[in-house]
Amino acid sequence: MTHQPGGPSTYYRGPERGTPSPPRLRRDARALGPQVLEFLLILLFMIIAYNGVIWLWNRTSPKEVSIPRIVGFKQDEALSVLKSADLQTEVAAEKYDEKMPEGAVLAADPAPGRLVKAGRVVRLTLSLGSRWSKVPDVQKMSVDRARALIRTAKLAVGRESAKYHPTIPIGYVITQQPAPSTRLPRNSEIALIVSRGSEPREGGEEGTTLPATNGKRSYDVAFVIPPGPSLQEVRIVVTDQNGEHEVYRGSHQVGETVRKRVRGEGPEVMVQIFDSGFLAEQHTF
Repeated sequence: MTHQPGGPSTYYRGPERGTPSPPRLRRDARALGPQVLEFLLILLFMIIAYNGVIWLWNRTSPKEVSIPRIVGFKQDEALSVLKSADLQTEVAAEKYDEKMPEGAVLAADPAPGRLVKAGRVVRLTLSLGSRWSKVPDVQKMSVDRARALIRTAKLAVGRESAKYHPTIPIGYVITQQPAPSTRLPRNSEIALIVSRGSEPREGGEEGTTLPATNGKRSYDVAFVIPPGPSLQEVRIVVTDQNGEHEVYRGSHQVGETVRKRVRGEGPEVMVQIFDSGFLAEQHTF
């Protein structure tokens, strides 16, 4: 305890425990300075690096484009429009549609109007057109033209047979089945009956029956190859009391006449002539 003259008595007990002295605080602040500076430099570097990455990404990444409105366009038109917009295309699906014509775009994925990166693949769904076809009228028309019209109508040429006709020239369609204007599913078959020309007179090309000898019956086949494929396979089959047996097989050009004498035993003999797998004529003698 100390006493100073002229004033009250004071007591000095020294610094309290746990209270840092001012000189020590200044030393700690000076020691933290380099660490704070280092932290600030690291933070500044990270900010600069982040902004640099963003800048580089914006400079090098593909630009954004809007998917053009292409629904209803023909496929070639849609491809051209998408290519101009720096987009790629892929046909993802095709399906029948009663309103959109064949080859038109029904849908696009991503949808038109959406923003995407340039170079994105746009998947298209195309129309196959109607699943129904209208049968064209090919009667009294050359068989070659009839086939072409049937295929153009998205139908198929079915069985073709030939028979004589007094007025329709050889190689022209006498009739068809189904009838013209019938509505059918696409790829249905149309059967044609083609003219072989007028029926020959006696002693002409028609087959003739010969008198039976020794219980055997004979028939002279004279089959004219009708219009059709350039090379056609002809088979002649005879059925008699001994069963069915093939008596001739060969390939012939259109317009050729196949001549063959066939025989059979029994009270009735049947001869069948097949042209390219289809029954063209059948005779009983």
